Amino acid sequence: QNSNKKATMVTKENKIKIIKYIWYTVGTVCLLMAPVASYFMFEYVTGNLDTVPYYMAALNIGWIYVLYLALFAVTGRTRIAVPAASCILYVISLAETFVVAFRGRPIMLWDVMAFRTAMTVSGNYEFFITRQMKAAFVLLLLMNVFLWFIPRRVKGWKLRLAVGGGITASIAAYGAWFFAVLVPSWGLGINMWAINGTYQEYGYVLSTAVSLQYVVKKPPQGYSNARLKEIYSRLEENIYAEAGNGQAYPEKSRAYPENPENPLEDGQPVTPVNLICIMNESLAELKTAGDFTTNTEYFPFMDSLEENTVRGSLCVPVFGSMTSNTEFEFLTGDSMALLPANSIAYQFNVKPGTYSMVSTLKDQGYYSVAMHPYPGENWNRVECYQNMGFDAFLDQEFYEGSEELRNYVSDEADYQKLIQVVEAKENPEDKLFIFNVTMQNHGGYEGTYDNFEQEVWLTGEYEGKYPKTDQYLSLMKRSDQAFQYLVEYFSLTDQPTMIVMFGDHQPSVEDEFYDDIAGMPSSEVPAQEHLMWYETPFIIWTNYSMPSGNMGRLGAVYLSSEVLWRANLEMTPYNRFLLAMREELPVVHPLGCYDREGTYYYWAKAESERCPYQDTVLDYEALVYNHSLDRKKFKELFVIDSENSISQ
Repeated sequence: QNSNKKATMVTKENKIKIIKYIWYTVGTVCLLMAPVASYFMFEYVTGNLDTVPYYMAALNIGWIYVLYLALFAVTGRTRIAVPAASCILYVISLAETFVVAFRGRPIMLWDVMAFRTAMTVSGNYEFFITRQMKAAFVLLLLMNVFLWFIPRRVKGWKLRLAVGGGITASIAAYGAWFFAVLVPSWGLGINMWAINGTYQEYGYVLSTAVSLQYVVKKPPQGYSNARLKEIYSRLEENIYAEAGNGQAYPEKSRAYPENPENPLEDGQPVTPVNLICIMNESLAELKTAGDFTTNTEYFPFMDSLEENTVRGSLCVPVFGSMTSNTEFEFLTGDSMALLPANSIAYQFNVKPGTYSMVSTLKDQGYYSVAMHPYPGENWNRVECYQNMGFDAFLDQEFYEGSEELRNYVSDEADYQKLIQVVEAKENPEDKLFIFNVTMQNHGGYEGTYDNFEQEVWLTGEYEGKYPKTDQYLSLMKRSDQAFQYLVEYFSLTDQPTMIVMFGDHQPSVEDEFYDDIAGMPSSEVPAQEHLMWYETPFIIWTNYSMPSGNMGRLGAVYLSSEVLWRANLEMTPYNRFLLAMREELPVVHPLGCYDREGTYYYWAKAESERCPYQDTVLDYEALVYNHSLDRKKFKELFVIDSENSISQ
């Protein structure tokens, strides 16, 4: 009888052990499946679950395991690591979905640095919580509640060190295998001209991991100090001077060709006392991307300017956002195509003492003022402007009480403050350089406002179809009116003034609108024609006699050098190089290079012997690398002759 009792007790104990073992095994399996669940929730929210093939999904899950394991190595507890990792991924999936909806491109690795900027403008967008977001949240909650009751914990510091060391080694091995073996063998890379397509095919986490290979930019082909010296020598000998049309840019005597219909002031070139450059937020002529009609003109004044006016279509490096990269190209002459892919130049590449248009003008006696009616911390402008040498930066506080249009200071109110700065000069002859970045036209283009009237709308087949575009075009008309106010003011002043205005990028209005006016889905447009989405208008106007003309397409990297030349100012060797290169390749862009006949060269081809401009392209790559990436600058290339610099 006692033996039967013992047998019964043993059986019960065994059952309990078996149940505990099963529960432990099930718990372990469930914990191991948490990264898999996170992947499915992530791509379910973004809407890419069906577009990612299974083998790409496996790689996404692998990198999600890296996140979970890294947090477990640090905390030693699944009750911390699992909720933290899963919630981080869920929040990123929400942010990714909203950002793609707002600006038409995914969150890139570098965008983390611009988080504060994104938050300051987020209030002008409408956020919609989707069914997928709600469902994923419920699943996230259920998963974490369930896994809370099957915790795993590493006890003791020795064991934690051992486990942490093992996890670290495993992550390092996985990363080394991924980047050294898998990426090159599979040819994994981000398609910079169709970024959304890459993210839809690869999945978000894998795409982010792949983008890590672009963080470090290697020196370009043939880069050396000897090559820089050779370029400098050629520039000093004026070999680069003779441009394709026979016009020698460095010779100021030829800066204004004879034009009897548009004479110079007293027959002499004029240098402006006030040089005003305006980067107008989202200013664009959408008809570069296709034809449409409106109930009224939205650029009547700008289109009417003919006298003392040079205009063209500026080819900027970004679409819909990333304003500061256009700003960077304008002020430095360095193409974003030659910096780490999809980076934000203002976060990494503007160091103390950066040579730019600002330093060139300061060396010629200009007091330099930056203006922007929004927080100065956005895009790291406070630090960048200081590093470039601006004497003052007037940001949001300077505009307190100014008129607003929707939620932003209007262009006209902005220009009123600009005029106030000009009028505050102690001596009218004092040289002043103003770089003004507006805010009126910032996206999103939704909702109604008491201080905004809809004046322009699409007509014909598009009428009533695209409300965002209608609102945007109405804002363009207000920008046109504000520019008329500015020009008319300086038309009446005796101070020689040059005003330069250009748009930073095209707006993020309805994707379907761009498809409609292009006559085909954006994905079917040939790569060489994508440039139509990167064009914005630019105008150079003076209140004194200056030859007029239309320059057509012009890369943003050239505009500041063009301004210096037309302003009859001294230029650096780098400026002279850019103006000579412009005669061969008027457009240098992340998409590639375009010559004067419009022939397109993608970057690999432009760098090869198949391109007739190979030497020029490789020289430019060397100059950009030294200017923005190399710690050892070849200073003489980026400063004006010391004999002409008042700072010497």
